[in-house]
Amino acid sequence: MNKLLIFIPLLFISYGLSAASTGNITTSKIVDQCFDKYGENNVECLEEMSDKSEHQLKKSYQKKLKEINSFDYTKWWMADENRRTGMADALKKSQVQWLKYRSDYCNAATTAAQGTHYLGAAFTSCEINMNKRRIAEIEMIKLDTE
Repeated sequence: MNKLLIFIPLLFISYGLSAASTGNITTSKIVDQCFDKYGENNVECLEEMSDKSEHQLKKSYQKKLKEINSFDYTKWWMADENRRTGMADALKKSQVQWLKYRSDYCNAATTAAQGTHYLGAAFTSCEINMNKRRIAEIEMIKLDTE
């Protein structure tokens, strides 16, 4: 009986996670707004939205890096400056790798749109959506252990 009580909530949680992840990474409301406003002549709007998204990502990344570099590492158990430096270096490395991953992932995700007039919008949507996720990941990095 206890196993059943544990299983049922897990079933609902797993269903919720799978339902939340079934969206299309190559579409976004922001890009749809560019289409609604400018129709097929939306290149400048797409570039502007892409630039804004990149700026938000860069700002979030730089803010977290600054937070790490200025953190009082003596709050960590038996820590020294090398641990803080290692954390900053790990974030830098992960960001470089993530940018490559995003590019490769969006290339794969937009394969169906290649050769169509929708490719730019699909790729922009993918990058915007991926950037939002990355910003959330960066914000999940906590320096305090509390």
